[in-house]
Amino acid sequence: MDVKNNLHNNKSNSRKLNLLYLGLLLFVTLLTTLYLASSKAIFAFSDWTFHAARVEEIYLNLKSGSFFTFIAARTFHNTGAASFLFYPCIFLYPWAFLRFILSPVNAFYAWYALVTFATATISYFSMKAYSKKSLASFIFSLVYTFAPYRLYLGEAVFGEYLAVTFLPLLFLGIYEVLWGDKKKWYLLAISGALVAYAHILSVFLSLQFAVILFIIKLITSRGISKDRIKSLLLSAGVCVFLVLPVIVPFFTDFIGQGLFSAYPGIVYTMAMGPRNLLLNPFSAPQNSWNLSFMLMLTILTAWAFIKSRRNWIIYGLGLFACFLTTRYFPWKLTAGTPFEMVQLPVRYLSYASLFLTILFALGSSSVLEEHVTGRKKLALSCSLAVFMALFSLSSLSVYRDTLKHVQDMPKTSANSTQPAPFKRLRDYNYYNQFNYKILFGAFDYMPKSSLTSVQKQNSLLMHQAYLNGKTLTLSPLIKANQISYQVKSEKAADVDLPVIAYKHTTVSVNGQKHAFRRGNRGTVVVGLKRGQNTVTVGYKASPVFYLSIFISILSWLALLIYLVKFKAKYAQ
Repeated sequence: MDVKNNLHNNKSNSRKLNLLYLGLLLFVTLLTTLYLASSKAIFAFSDWTFHAARVEEIYLNLKSGSFFTFIAARTFHNTGAASFLFYPCIFLYPWAFLRFILSPVNAFYAWYALVTFATATISYFSMKAYSKKSLASFIFSLVYTFAPYRLYLGEAVFGEYLAVTFLPLLFLGIYEVLWGDKKKWYLLAISGALVAYAHILSVFLSLQFAVILFIIKLITSRGISKDRIKSLLLSAGVCVFLVLPVIVPFFTDFIGQGLFSAYPGIVYTMAMGPRNLLLNPFSAPQNSWNLSFMLMLTILTAWAFIKSRRNWIIYGLGLFACFLTTRYFPWKLTAGTPFEMVQLPVRYLSYASLFLTILFALGSSSVLEEHVTGRKKLALSCSLAVFMALFSLSSLSVYRDTLKHVQDMPKTSANSTQPAPFKRLRDYNYYNQFNYKILFGAFDYMPKSSLTSVQKQNSLLMHQAYLNGKTLTLSPLIKANQISYQVKSEKAADVDLPVIAYKHTTVSVNGQKHAFRRGNRGTVVVGLKRGQNTVTVGYKASPVFYLSIFISILSWLALLIYLVKFKAKYAQ
C-alpha cells in the first residue's frame, strides 16, 4: 500500500513540476514574442519573402475554398512555380489560418509564439524522457529553445526554424532504438516524419549524425542486436508511410523532369572562423550565428566533469558539429557530392546547440540540486526563466533596433524585376512585398531551361508571352491553382505563356482541354486558333498523390491506436 501511495505521490509531484516548468516556458515565450510584436513591424530579409509568399498563397486559396495549394497562381509573380509540391508547407497552414482572425503582422507573431512554445514543450519532455530529471529538462528547454541561432532562424529562415522544433525528439528516438528502450521505436518514426514535413534538408543533416551514432554503437557495443535492427527498420518503414505526401511528388513530378531545386555548392563565407566561434558568444549580440556563452563554457569545461561514456559521445558530437561550422573543415572536398546540398555550414549550429545543451543542462542541474532544495528550487527556476528571458531579449534587441532604423518597403509595379529589398513591413504596406522579385527561391523548382539567362527569368516576372514573333505583356486572371489569360491572335499560332509547365499541368483553351508542350523557357506553349482565346493553365495532382495522403492519414491513425494500446499495456 505504501509503495502505491509513494508512486501516486511521485506522479502527482511530477505533474506539478511539469506544469510549473511549462508555465515558466510559456512566460518566456510570451515575453520574447510580445517584445517583437510590440514593434508592430517585420524586417523582411533573407528567406522572409519566399515563405511569406507561400503563406499568402495558402491563405488566399483557403479563403476561396481550396485547401490544397500546388502552384503559385497569386504570388511568385503568377509564374505557377510549384514550391508547394516539393518544399513541405503543412506547418505554414497555422500561420495562414491565423490570417483569418489577425492582421498580417500579428498573425506572424502569433504563429511565431506557437512554434516557440511547441519547441520548448517538445524539448522539455524529450530531455525528461532521456534524463529522468525535471530541472535538467527545464534548463535544457530554456537554453535550447532560446539559443541565439534559433532566435535568428525565427526571424526569416522558417524551414530550419520548424525543423529545430523536432530535433530533440528525433535524437531521443535514435537513442531509444540504439541504446534505450527499443520498443519505443515509434519516437524515431514520428520525429523523423515531423522533421521531413518541416524541412527536407534537415533530414539529410540529421541523417549524417544518425549514421555517426550508428557507427559508434557498432564500435562501443561490438555490434548491434537483431531486435534493435528490427526496431530501426520498423521506425524507418513507418516513417516513410507517414511522409508519403512529401515523397510522392518527387517521383510523380520531379525526377526526370529537368527541374532545378536549389543552387548547389557550399557558401564558404557562411563558414565561421575559429575566432568567431570562440569569441562571438562573449561579445555583444550583434551576430546571431554563434553559440550562447553558456554552451561555449560547456565546450571549455565539460571535459572536467564528464564521467560516463554516453556523455563523452554527446560531447564529441557537439565538438564535431562546431567543427563543421568552421572553415577548418575541408568543405571544398565536398564539391560534386551530395554534401553540397548543405550550402551553409552554419546550419550545423543547431546540432551543436542540441548536443552541448544536453551536457550543460545535466551538469548545471546536478550542481544546483546539490545546493538548492525545497522552496529555493522554485525561486531558482523562476530566476532561470527571468535570466533566459533577459538573455533572449538581448539577442532580439538587434532585430528591434533594425526595425527602428530601416525604412518601410515602398510600392513597386506588379511585374517588377527588382529583388525584394531588406525593408520594414507593417500592416499597411504588407502586400507591397509580393510585387518584388523574391530574393531567395524565386526560381526554385522550375525547369532548368527557365534559368539559362536573366532575360528568360525577367520575361517570366514581367508576364511576357510570345505570339507570332511578338512580345505581349499579359494580365493574368487568378483562381486557386489556376491562371487564365485573354490572348487575341490574328492567325492560328502557338503562344508561349509566362507560366511554368510541369508534368501534371493542365491547359484549356476556351473551356476545352488542350494539349501543350514545354517551351525553351520551361513554360506552357499551346496552339491557338485565330481570334480571341481564353487560355487557362492549372495543375491537377496525380491520383497517386491523393492516395499517398490517404495512406499517410491511415498510418498516423494506426500509429495513434498503437500508442494508446502500448501506453495502456505499459501502465499495467
